[in-house]
Amino acid sequence: MQRRLSSAAAPVQGTRKGFTLIELLVVIAIIAILVSLIIPAVNNARAAANSLKDKSNLKNIGIGLHSFATNDPLERFCTGAYDFRRDGCPDTYGWVADMVNSGAASGQDLTSPISDLKGSEKLNDLLGNDTTDGRDGAPASRLQAGICGNGTVDPADDFDGSAANSPERAAVVSQMMEDGYTTNYAASWWLVRSGPKLQPGVTVQTISATGSLKGLSGTLGPLTRTRLENSNIPSSVVPFLGVGASGDTDEAILEADIPGKLGAGEQLAEAFNDGPAHSADGSSVTLMDNGAGVTISSVLAPFKQGGILGGLPNGDSIAATNDTAAGAAIYLQDTRDWFAWGGTGKKKHVNLLNGDGSVIQVQDQNGDGFLNPGFAMASTATVAADGFTGSDVELPPSISWNGPLLMQDEGAFGKGITED
Repeated sequence: MQRRLSSAAAPVQGTRKGFTLIELLVVIAIIAILVSLIIPAVNNARAAANSLKDKSNLKNIGIGLHSFATNDPLERFCTGAYDFRRDGCPDTYGWVADMVNSGAASGQDLTSPISDLKGSEKLNDLLGNDTTDGRDGAPASRLQAGICGNGTVDPADDFDGSAANSPERAAVVSQMMEDGYTTNYAASWWLVRSGPKLQPGVTVQTISATGSLKGLSGTLGPLTRTRLENSNIPSSVVPFLGVGASGDTDEAILEADIPGKLGAGEQLAEAFNDGPAHSADGSSVTLMDNGAGVTISSVLAPFKQGGILGGLPNGDSIAATNDTAAGAAIYLQDTRDWFAWGGTGKKKHVNLLNGDGSVIQVQDQNGDGFLNPGFAMASTATVAADGFTGSDVELPPSISWNGPLLMQDEGAFGKGITED
């Protein structure tokens, strides 16, 4: 029998296997386009989620601060700043200690996710890098409180004599952070200092020459509920907290590893805003001096003339001046310890907790990262040297009070009568 040969095994002419190079390139291009569309959306979603978490943190802290004021005999919103050398050991004194010790917030709730900075510059002080500076006369008892004293009596020999940046000292700081006493938020000057001390025995109300306006000794200390409520500035525009800007490089680069927390060389955040300041020439911001004939009347005169003390001004701007004549400069709060970390793109923002517990979102208008309350800055100003690079008013008093003082009324200068 003759067999037929099957033709099934014969190859089919023209059959292709796989993609051509052109088809592969087209597929890769499509994938690249999709990725380019997805990544910004993912980044925006992440930024939005971080900003919401930041707002939530601030709202919880606001509740905690008001709760602290309710239970404090002096009705203070806190016991001070997160500043070891000025206010005391951070596990006992300062708003962070108040939140942790009261159970209102701790650790992650006190660290904003929108910032690249995961700790305060005051960690360097805790590591022992500034033990010879009393920082405006901080009481020795505060420096030796809590875990910082550990039985010693010498302010320059805290943490039981451990050397600066030693593993022993770093371990103590690590434990403090583990226990929740850490933050990258910066307080307003209002919250932790509230106002300058006045010089007694003089006819014209004059700022005291004792202590600087950054320390406890030269100021009234933490803001009280009574002082806030008696001010004619609404609590809804008195800022309390915002995420901190990068600290100065001479004191805000971590000098030693903190085991399990941060590594040496990391940039750290500012702790609190410095207080009233003015721009003398538009190229820098200068803090208000203590004493030296600085009177309340000269400081507030421009604000009285502008009607700001009698109510928030018409419009959202302050007629700032670079006049250096005595009493002519307009003093505003130096707000450069906050930074617009939030959001993406050119228009970034910072969330601020206000005295009434509300949280507002403020946009940086000119891209320098800082929020200008009204300083008239020259066009040659640079971020590295000055912070503010323009005169855009991003923190007008209608949303955030950044005048020099919280005065009760326009008659705060006294009756104007000299008695025998």
